[in-house]
Amino acid sequence: MRTVKRILPALTLCFSAVALTAHCEEPPPNLAPPNTSASRTFEATRNGNLGGSTSVSDVNIHTLLYPGHTTKVLAHYLPWWFNPESRGVAVGYRSDDPAQALRTFKDMHARGVDGVIVDWYGQHDANGQPEPIDVAWRKSMPELEKFPDMSFSIMVDAGTYNFNHCKGCDVTQTVLSQLDYLSRAYFSSRQYLRYDGHPVVYEFGLDWAGKVDWSRIHAAHPEIAWVHIHKQGFDRDDSAGAFVWVAPGLASRKTGSADLSQLKEFYRYARTEPAKIATGGVFKGFDDLLAAWAKPNEKHYMPQACGDTWLETFALVNEEYSATNQLPFLQLITWNDYEEGTALEPGIDNCVTLQTHLSGTTLAVELTHAATVDHLELYQALADGDFRLINRYAAATSTIALPAGTSGTLYLKAVGKPFFKNVVSAPITPGRAE
Repeated sequence: MRTVKRILPALTLCFSAVALTAHCEEPPPNLAPPNTSASRTFEATRNGNLGGSTSVSDVNIHTLLYPGHTTKVLAHYLPWWFNPESRGVAVGYRSDDPAQALRTFKDMHARGVDGVIVDWYGQHDANGQPEPIDVAWRKSMPELEKFPDMSFSIMVDAGTYNFNHCKGCDVTQTVLSQLDYLSRAYFSSRQYLRYDGHPVVYEFGLDWAGKVDWSRIHAAHPEIAWVHIHKQGFDRDDSAGAFVWVAPGLASRKTGSADLSQLKEFYRYARTEPAKIATGGVFKGFDDLLAAWAKPNEKHYMPQACGDTWLETFALVNEEYSATNQLPFLQLITWNDYEEGTALEPGIDNCVTLQTHLSGTTLAVELTHAATVDHLELYQALADGDFRLINRYAAATSTIALPAGTSGTLYLKAVGKPFFKNVVSAPITPGRAE
């Protein structure tokens, strides 16, 4: 079934061209080339990740947010890809490769991302050796410096304790043992994320790992603005804020649309705590089918719904916030968690099909799932193999009047809204009868 699904789009494009030309051609790859930091060798996975050869829209992510926003958009980033055999998915790159880090930040910057939230597992592993994730991020920081308008923040993951706690330490002691290092290694960076002058540190699941004495932690480094997950971030008096996370249902109860009730609840709580830092969340879906830690009978799933889930998570932000009621931060969940099917790096499948029918000099356009398309672009193929952009059109355009004298082979490109894949029509040849 998966193979059929991947072949159908190409067949559709060829069939749409039969009436216009005497032969069937594939769209030229350089009109929609692979353009992300995902490995070109990475193949699409059955838990919803597109392949590394996808052409992804680089329309600025901020265009999906409410008018007049000042929100910083931060990508949740996982620098934990090393040995392909050690995780459920072989992504085709190493997180400790500075060249890959540069490709990653260049890709993020091109899409309008303002920075990253680094999922962090501590300075040392359980044997006292340098923690690979920390090593990878330290190697990445010089590459981030090449994008001075981007920032970063650390998210202390529960894995810091579960896998890398200091000998004989509980959760509180483990966190305390890391704070001086965090301050020295990261807070001193001019790119470190701050709010009202305070370095922002997120924490994921520490209270689930064991009892945490947050008063001791705050006393040790009172300058830190700690942002906790969901409701507990709003309830704690000493908390600086809260962030939301994706909440999938059981895979055994798959539905066609995403349940965003927890996301709605988060924004409802945020309204009651206006003094707290709210970090909203947007995501394309969830599927931990390939995650080794998820037990077979405990797999979780949230449908992508051809991009509807992505757009709906933005719609909730835009319903709750405005130019006079700003959302400080928005987290993209996630940049590259391929195991849980949340990876945004290779783009989002919007299930778009694009067909054209030429009658004289009028081009009829049939576009499905137009809500995920930002605009259309009409190109003319040139003799040297390059292309000339003729014009841009709104996504809702149903007919295009070709300029007088237009000749040669044309192509129509559906440029996706931020993070969606781009789609190119079959070749269009004016002057050939249908």
